[in-house]
Amino acid sequence: MKLKKSNSYALHALMYMVRHITQLPVPLRTISKAERIPHGQLMKIFHRLTKAGFVKDMGRKGYAFERAPQEIMLLDLFELFEGNSIFGDCFMRHCDCGGTDQNCEIFAHWVQATRSLSAVLSKTSVQDAAWNHPEHYFG
Repeated sequence: MKLKKSNSYALHALMYMVRHITQLPVPLRTISKAERIPHGQLMKIFHRLTKAGFVKDMGRKGYAFERAPQEIMLLDLFELFEGNSIFGDCFMRHCDCGGTDQNCEIFAHWVQATRSLSAVLSKTSVQDAAWNHPEHYFG
């Protein structure tokens, strides 16, 4: 499974906001420069984050959290950019085996693993991620 780069950019931008919460609202140019995320992509990402109610646009001042960062779960964030459930089907879905988790051992393991990961992501907030993730930059 590979998530879109926009998920990584969105998460890192929100983690930046958590780490600088006393300085919010923050302009996208500041986040873009600090995290080395292309400004154009960040604008598109924040449009989606705003539409989803995670952040709010405060005009020239920049962005602030609409929802508290401890209420934004990683699973919700990732599914915003991936669409639907990111664990909805078998990673080998491109074959025509018609396998299910009952008749395919590989698919059964996939279901078990993705349920575990989904549970962790649904309990891990952006705030948790910000304080338990090393700072680094894209480049």
